[in-house]
Amino acid sequence: MSAADRAGHSAPEGNKGKLVRPGESLLRGVERLAVAASGRTRGTQQGKRRSGALGSSLEFADYRAYVPGDDIRRLDWNVYGRTGRAYIRQYWDEQETDVTFYLDVSRSMRFEPGKPETNPDTWSDTNKLLYAARIAACAGYAALCGDDRAAAVRFAGSVEGRLHPVRGRAAAHRLFEFLEQSLGPAADPGAEDLRVPLAVPGALPPRPGVSWLLTDGLYASGIEETLKAFAAARQHLVFVHVLAPDEWRPALRGELRLIDAETEAAKDVAVHENALRAYDEALKEHVRAIRRRCMELGFVYFAVDTSVPLEETVLVRMARHGLLQRPR
Repeated sequence: MSAADRAGHSAPEGNKGKLVRPGESLLRGVERLAVAASGRTRGTQQGKRRSGALGSSLEFADYRAYVPGDDIRRLDWNVYGRTGRAYIRQYWDEQETDVTFYLDVSRSMRFEPGKPETNPDTWSDTNKLLYAARIAACAGYAALCGDDRAAAVRFAGSVEGRLHPVRGRAAAHRLFEFLEQSLGPAADPGAEDLRVPLAVPGALPPRPGVSWLLTDGLYASGIEETLKAFAAARQHLVFVHVLAPDEWRPALRGELRLIDAETEAAKDVAVHENALRAYDEALKEHVRAIRRRCMELGFVYFAVDTSVPLEETVLVRMARHGLLQRPR
């Protein structure tokens, strides 16, 4: 097994998708799972996910009386023979769901101490953007294997790229390539308000579905309003909060000059135990606020520590939280 496979991703021949494509063992695990959806789903193509509508799958739903114009092939002749009345067999309509991945590609997502943000080949496996892209690749592959449709949007100060919905396992390479391209330099500096990139017309899906928002959540404002916008767009949202280990548990000490990854503004600080305790409490309150608002809207909050191996995050933690589950 290669080092790439041990890390949960692979580097096949050629460069397309090499950094984000899941390794073979992870692919085999993911393809047996499906992306969880909330409530009833509706689509335009047949898939494996049952909607609340009636259609042409093989799973029986109910009978109704025959009316002129009905397809006589759906007449239940056994019932007719017993009762002398004509009834049509109805089936649950199995439809695909659109699963859209919103990937935050701002500079804070790219930041890694001592590593150039413009050269992803030098990033470690704990880089937030790389880790988030790999999560999207895994969940997107699960969606495609389950006959759902996968789409993706990358954003920083604005929407910088979009992969329109693709369907089928054979389209996975398009998703991987899009996510790989998302590792390149951001065209715009990140916004301090999350509403800025996602409030433009057409940024959110036009029909009900599932959306995953993968971000470090380092915004001064706009998170609550953005969550409400996803709710208004009839999305079941998964808020994937991606932070590096030194953000969950800072190791900084002493007199330091900290530079904002987005604005490059500098601030001299004295990092001591009291400051670290204040930081820890502020982070916990930030997490609580996002989780609380997600719960109020019926969304899912999922915290990610990039020091955790990718396979454990995807196959164990996401499955435990019900984000990825075995199809029923």
